[in-house]
Amino acid sequence: MFARVLTPVPDIPLQERQRPQSKARILTRIVASIATLTLAVAVLFRSPSDFRMSVCIIVSLAATALAVRSLFTGKFLWAMLFLGVLGVFTPFHRTQFSHFVISMLDMATLALMAASPIILGKFTNPFVLKPANAHVVIPRR
Repeated sequence: MFARVLTPVPDIPLQERQRPQSKARILTRIVASIATLTLAVAVLFRSPSDFRMSVCIIVSLAATALAVRSLFTGKFLWAMLFLGVLGVFTPFHRTQFSHFVISMLDMATLALMAASPIILGKFTNPFVLKPANAHVVIPRR
């Protein structure tokens, strides 16, 4: 008895489906790396207030980009966490936190930014159907 093997054929080639995903992942890693490096310098060296403003601007831009990326990947809890970072590091108002609290927030945000490429690494879209790996075998009579 011969069996016919049917395999699903996707409409879009695999390379074209993964191209936008890899560009977004690369952009996420670049933004997170810049924010991580900036926060590491801010944590290691006590900086003047002028440098603090640029730290807030860089971290705010990175938090915005990572929140948007989290929303697009369907990770809403992480998006809320990045929006919270955006609220803390917004450069439009001066906060009256102590130096100790600012250092703790910097270190927590540093850990979050360093882990963000791992957190947002895989693209999980519930609306995209993936072809099955198993083959359908239909017996012939």
